[in-house]
Amino acid sequence: MINQDHYRISPLEMSLTLISMLLAIGVLTLPRTLAETMETGDGWIAVLVSGSLVMVFVYLIVRLQKHFPGQTLLEFIGERGFGKWVARLLAILFALYFIPFLAYEARILAVVVRMYLLDRTPMEITLAIILLTTTYAVTKGVQGIVHLNLMFIPFIILIYLVLIAFNIENMDIVELRPVLPLGILPLLPALEPTLFSFLGIELLFFWLTYMKSSNLRALPLNMGILFVTILYFLIVVVSYTAMSVNSVKKLVFPTVTLAKEVEIVEGLIERFEPLMIVIWIMAIFNTMAIIHLLAVQVIKKEILNTKKGMWIPGVVTFLAYIVAFIPNSIQEVFKLGDLVSYTGALLIVLSLIIGFLTVWIRTKKNKNQQQAKEIAK
Repeated sequence: MINQDHYRISPLEMSLTLISMLLAIGVLTLPRTLAETMETGDGWIAVLVSGSLVMVFVYLIVRLQKHFPGQTLLEFIGERGFGKWVARLLAILFALYFIPFLAYEARILAVVVRMYLLDRTPMEITLAIILLTTTYAVTKGVQGIVHLNLMFIPFIILIYLVLIAFNIENMDIVELRPVLPLGILPLLPALEPTLFSFLGIELLFFWLTYMKSSNLRALPLNMGILFVTILYFLIVVVSYTAMSVNSVKKLVFPTVTLAKEVEIVEGLIERFEPLMIVIWIMAIFNTMAIIHLLAVQVIKKEILNTKKGMWIPGVVTFLAYIVAFIPNSIQEVFKLGDLVSYTGALLIVLSLIIGFLTVWIRTKKNKNQQQAKEIAK
């Protein structure tokens, strides 16, 4: 079943969309999470290792997609027999993952805005506005959201590079020494939260269908992963060396605190953190819009199998709004984030296993049928 949408995503657009999907909450929280997990300045090593592992997963997803260009993974799995039930189950699991994912992103956004920008605005209002905005973005479809990413991503990248560049003079490399003083074993637990910061690659299961089969290559996408890896690496290193590992452990959003240290052109811009937060809101809006659309696509195409469903974006918004307020504290919000991360990682692995297993079974079946025809002749 060839995708009926005539819009085609170029490799560059898909790479930039992948970057937009990944550069959200992890940018603000990863330095603290690694500092708490490792108790040393070796978090940058975990970032590099995790980035390399994610590139392997991207390669596997692209290699799998080459077996069914023009289809999503769920469409391919659900083509025949028992696969229809497997695809329907996977679709339900993805829907149950995307809605809490959207809720988590929205709640963190509301918390950050309340802490640093609009301290008197009720969180309920902030969250409602941003979810209604992503609902409108979803109505523009894949093409509209991809073009939105292309418009915002230069500003997002620029602000992070400025943040890093203007903190170089505050860096004390001693905070990173000695390297791996406790050996390599403490590095292993740190891979878990670092890998979770790369969650978002699951969009490839659904949006690679918009790419021409001749453009299905892992290299352009992995260049996007490499860029995110380098950016995470630099933010972790600068956070540790400019503020110390012990200080980073005590901060909820250390990257925002890092922005407070920036002073551009002899005090011309003395408060950099509001500007950084505004640009970060662009980044998380991009991520939320993608997640929102993915949830709508899964429910509409794979679960309900309808071409109408104009009400689905609104229902997703309502459910995400309800889920976003289930946690009663920032600690419970982060627990929700952990639950979402574990679910996402499990779905990525499960989808790859089922996808390759389906390819193997159908290849073997086709080969047996071919052999039977040759024998019959």
